[in-house]
Amino acid sequence: MILKGTLAMPPPTEPRTPRSHTVDVDLLRVFDTLLRVGSFTTAAKALSRTQSAVSMQLRRLEDQLGVQLVDRTGRRLSATPEGLQLLPLARQMLGLNDQLFHDLDIAEVSGSIRIGAIEHYATRVLPALIAEFCRLYPRIHVELEHGVSSLMHAELGARYDLVVGIGPVGSGEGRRLSKSRVVWASTPGSNIHQQRPLPLALNPEGAMLREWATHALDRAGIAWRIAYTSTTVTGLEAAVRAGIAIGVFREATISKRLKVLGGREGMPAMPECEVWLAAVPLPGRRAVELLEAFLIQRLRRSPR
Repeated sequence: MILKGTLAMPPPTEPRTPRSHTVDVDLLRVFDTLLRVGSFTTAAKALSRTQSAVSMQLRRLEDQLGVQLVDRTGRRLSATPEGLQLLPLARQMLGLNDQLFHDLDIAEVSGSIRIGAIEHYATRVLPALIAEFCRLYPRIHVELEHGVSSLMHAELGARYDLVVGIGPVGSGEGRRLSKSRVVWASTPGSNIHQQRPLPLALNPEGAMLREWATHALDRAGIAWRIAYTSTTVTGLEAAVRAGIAIGVFREATISKRLKVLGGREGMPAMPECEVWLAAVPLPGRRAVELLEAFLIQRLRRSPR
């Protein structure tokens, strides 16, 4: 007997569509900006796009490369191991791309730049440097204001083009310019540090040194009160010299007319801090890149 039938064959598989091997530079810029500023909201402001558009463009890049590039689980976005591997290459490609559009005659570069800086830098360090920069590039206009680091960094890319701020050592907020101890200080010959509750001269709420000081005293079980509040180092020093309170300062900038207090006087230890510079250079913003490079060169040569 001959059996007739049809041999069952597996269904044909569709040909696999290869991934594109041409990366969209615009997607790399979204990736770089996200890691510079640490959030979708701030990156969207910096790139003049919606938050959903930024999220979608990052997803497109990750899908194209087949790996996750950004860890979205923490309070601040960070790079995955694959993202860290891509980041220097991405920035190199962005630099080459932007160079195509740069004016070869940098003296003709024009634009407006807004800088936010902590008070010491805004009043004592940056004005002379900005004046020097503007003499080199007369068509670039710079606006400078001082404020609280955390608030200014949150507005990086939206309100500010560059921010000079302060944070814990290794915070990664920007390029480190200098490092310094944080110390307690009073007027020489005063025993005000023995008073309870301890009178303090501090910056307004939200300032990093204020938070460090009050947390350190709470951990040490030392009662305290706010006796004087000022947004400026000059104001805080005046209050301390008058004997109203003790203050907290970066050791690198503390007045010689004040006395540093430490464990011998019963004051709790404070961590080290760093001053950083953060910027978000965007296409066509050659002026920002020039000022960022100028400030890094000058400030690293002479830490403040």
